[in-house]
Amino acid sequence: MRHDNDVTGGGDRQRYDELVTSIYDERYAADYPAMYIAPWPRKHELNATNLSRILAALRPGQPSWLDIGCGPAWHFSMFPGRARRVGLDLSHAQLMRAKRNVPGADFVRADMVCAPLSAASFDLVTNFWAGYCYLASCERIGRLLHDITRWIRPGGALYLEVLLARDLESFNRSHFADATGFTVVQRSADYTAWCYFDTGGRHVMMSPPLEFFIDILTPQFDKIETTHDGAFMVHLVATKRIG
Repeated sequence: MRHDNDVTGGGDRQRYDELVTSIYDERYAADYPAMYIAPWPRKHELNATNLSRILAALRPGQPSWLDIGCGPAWHFSMFPGRARRVGLDLSHAQLMRAKRNVPGADFVRADMVCAPLSAASFDLVTNFWAGYCYLASCERIGRLLHDITRWIRPGGALYLEVLLARDLESFNRSHFADATGFTVVQRSADYTAWCYFDTGGRHVMMSPPLEFFIDILTPQFDKIETTHDGAFMVHLVATKRIG
């Protein structure tokens, strides 16, 4: 089913790029840590625990880690020296902050579904805060998942935060929404297609079911674990890339 404001390929891809970069401007990037890092200590503690475990299990030496939609590179800053870190983001403003926060990492400004990355070039790929939702179509999200598995070396791992449609209906009753005034508006009856309004404006989003991710990733990894953090994210960890 196609929903209004779905973002797909061709000219619509340019529209997606413009939408994301217009939201993540200098003002929004400056406000981002106060909105999406400081208020969520439990989620970030779980991130740090999972990342420490994943990095320890990767190949000896210094593994390579790609963070898609890296933002200000908070996750990289927690693990200095543990990996060769490459951050990818569309926002120039966010990347400027990432470079200041983690000067030892490399950063690439690109659309996540047409990134100039080579096959089997990373031991770990991550995408936090369900950043894939900005792709706004199941087709583009599926294409990203296939690209991610291609970028991961045999034996490597993937860590995604998955935002499920069933959790979105309750967002507007959450403490965070009450404190900030940020809101979710459904674009489809089941919330698979939705919008999010905050100080950056209107974020057009898509949230496929968890089975969508499991079906694509299961043939590519030896083990897949999923843990709901009790708020809004399912932490999906896929390990031991087959190949």
